[in-house]
Amino acid sequence: MNTIHTRQIPLDSRQLNAFASLARTGSVTETAQELFLTHSAISHSVRTLENELGCRLLNRVGKRMALTAAGETLLFHAQNGLRSFAQARQTIEEFKQWGRQRLKVGAGDTLSQRLLPAVLARLRKEHPNLLVTARAVRPLEIATCLETGELEIVVGSLPSRASQLDFTPLFDAPLQIVVSSTHRWAARPSAPTKELAKEPCLLPDKSHPTRHLIERYFAADDIVLNGIAEIDSLEVIKEMLRHGFGMSVLPDWVTKDELKAGILAGLSPGRRRLRQSWGLLRLRGRPITSIENSFHVQCMEAAKSFQSAD
Repeated sequence: MNTIHTRQIPLDSRQLNAFASLARTGSVTETAQELFLTHSAISHSVRTLENELGCRLLNRVGKRMALTAAGETLLFHAQNGLRSFAQARQTIEEFKQWGRQRLKVGAGDTLSQRLLPAVLARLRKEHPNLLVTARAVRPLEIATCLETGELEIVVGSLPSRASQLDFTPLFDAPLQIVVSSTHRWAARPSAPTKELAKEPCLLPDKSHPTRHLIERYFAADDIVLNGIAEIDSLEVIKEMLRHGFGMSVLPDWVTKDELKAGILAGLSPGRRRLRQSWGLLRLRGRPITSIENSFHVQCMEAAKSFQSAD
């Protein structure tokens, strides 16, 4: 059977931009003012786009323009495309600057505070013209940020569903039960097993890899922790523990300073080991740049202070 190949003509980015703006404002006049175009230019752009696609994208409802079902679908793809175009323009502008290199990195909230600053400072000494974009990123956002190019590399723990990502370990460390130094368990080497299911527990958000490790560990002993709150920041959990909010299960490097100062107390979660790995996450198959290799080397050096043994 012969297959007929048709060449798809890309949609005009200026028309898409006018459409996306109109979908957001709902007003041709406001869109024209926003894009510094005439009223008729906006109307013509959207009408041409509708003619090319062969369907209505917007309907007038009263004095406002509202998206049709087809318009909602196009808007989703248009926003992604326009965002990519903007990133491409920014990248090219950066490359035009002689000697300028760029690195877009992310990390979980705790690592972005404890590891990234030292790593980036050392990296900047090696590469004075380096342009860095750094941001805290939640586990649920990691894959999307890497796929869209918003980030090139992320320091964190491996998400439970990350088949499209490559993971390079940096360090691993034990997790332990953590309570306030005034808690009735504070002087004990381990938590009483019979009380674990009753004690109020602050748990990481369900999307957090640490939460999955915790649940699997205690499920093996038929223990369901008494979760009274789900929090997506390990730093926030730590601060709540300092104020006497029950217990939690956290990596030892997160609470190292508070444990040393006697503000918090750490207890063994049980007889079995409970450890977690952290490392570098990249999109699988994407070429690794020289600046990313330099970043990797600096992360390995900085991670030595996070590595511990149980």
